[in-house]
Amino acid sequence: MQTLPKLPIGIQHFDQLREEGYLYVDKTRQIYDLVNLGKFVFLSRPRRFGKSLLVTTIKAIYQGRKELFAGLWIEDQIDWATYPVIVLNFNDIDYLSMSLEDALAHYMDQLASEQGVTLDASTAKGKFLELIQRLSTEKKVVLLIDEYDKPITDLLENEEKVEEHVKTLKNFYSVLKSSEANHIHFTFLTGVSKYGKIAIFSDLNNLHDITLYPRFATLLGYTQEELEANFSGHLTRLAATFGSERHAMLERVKYWYNGYSWDAVHHVYVPFSTLIFLEQQRFANHWFSTGTPTFLIKLLRKQGVPAYDLERIGGDSTFVERADVNNIDIFSLLFQTGYLTVKRTYDSIIGQKYELGYPNFEVSQAFKHYLLRDYLGTSEATLSSSLLDRLEQTLRTRNMEGFINILRSIFGGIPHTLFLSEEAYYHSVVYLALSLLGFTIYAERLTNLGRIDAVLELDNLVYIIEFKMTTSEKAISQIRNKQYALAYQNSQKEVILLGIAFDKAARNISDWAVEDL
Repeated sequence: MQTLPKLPIGIQHFDQLREEGYLYVDKTRQIYDLVNLGKFVFLSRPRRFGKSLLVTTIKAIYQGRKELFAGLWIEDQIDWATYPVIVLNFNDIDYLSMSLEDALAHYMDQLASEQGVTLDASTAKGKFLELIQRLSTEKKVVLLIDEYDKPITDLLENEEKVEEHVKTLKNFYSVLKSSEANHIHFTFLTGVSKYGKIAIFSDLNNLHDITLYPRFATLLGYTQEELEANFSGHLTRLAATFGSERHAMLERVKYWYNGYSWDAVHHVYVPFSTLIFLEQQRFANHWFSTGTPTFLIKLLRKQGVPAYDLERIGGDSTFVERADVNNIDIFSLLFQTGYLTVKRTYDSIIGQKYELGYPNFEVSQAFKHYLLRDYLGTSEATLSSSLLDRLEQTLRTRNMEGFINILRSIFGGIPHTLFLSEEAYYHSVVYLALSLLGFTIYAERLTNLGRIDAVLELDNLVYIIEFKMTTSEKAISQIRNKQYALAYQNSQKEVILLGIAFDKAARNISDWAVEDL
């Protein structure tokens, strides 16, 4: 039996990965381009994308550890000169049990001690500057900062604490500008979001942001080609486990886990989710389960964003890069944290435009479960598999009375304390429930005469659904009058028109009407 390479699950240190024989997907050609790009480089990526491994790989390069790069692209491309390296990892800074200023000062002393240096300065900023100066007596320092934004993004719900941390970090990082000329050779900063970058580095005007730069779109994450080339044995084992042809298995894996993009051209898998999946050989929400989007869900509800709006969202470059901690844009935050990704880009007269959407099935289904749980006002599982099975069966068999009764039971279980006066609320609940069935569903679909609330496509059926807070007859009339079914008349599928009316006082479906085309 073939021995498969060890999968580097949870391995964030490049030296450990190489010395202990774990599989490494060679990214050193792009890393070479990165370190030669300029003096200050910034990159944001969602959690579990391999940012820490990238930082420790760059660290090993500047430490001249050529032996770790045997067989990799970069091995014979550089002279392997050594530099003093300072790595600031904000995962190691205890800013929750003490002030950020004190935590940073303590961390500077700790880093200095590891370098055999004693610091005399009394403030965090002073210690940081002193550490850089002490280590750059013979060669300029390489500065690598991992999770630079953690003291901000961890506390976005606490506006007072965020304001304090932004002020502290801005003062701390001002050292970079003052030390640039004489003491720093190269600086690389990485984190999840840009919510710290704008506020903290406003004075650092030469910070090169490569987050949306197509040249580095695949620096982190695995491309389809990298997956098939580096994990061939694991994929063969996977196909055997599921009794599937290799091609069919690859398509299924791609559907579940591929899809992240920052330019709509190059697409990658999340390393963590992919590695866990290949090890466990189990389709599940591996990436999503490592962090719950509670704050994001609260923001969506607070800002009144319907659940179906998340399928496709558009805007210009400021839309995807917006990062004002005092005025958080939920769509930008969803993008930066990995729940949405770039689906399409196009040029307009005012510049680059972006369309965002869910990256893959894993994220889409898991996030919709969380959304539905919030809409239903429960901390438990959203809808039981048996209920979803019954809901699916009613649609397949055109049992509209059964379908409506199940929806009524769902609405009947929602606590009366939830706000249910808007049509978008009811529309969102139905949309989320139907999305979890796995059918193709389109919300707010545009036609030449209007906008359809929902289109649900099965193998042999198309449901055109309109919601109203008045009567079902008005809903059906709108479908007819605006000829919503016209685009589906030649689809070779049976088309069913469904009007659903909600009653604000009863907080449930009041009546419904159905017609065959």
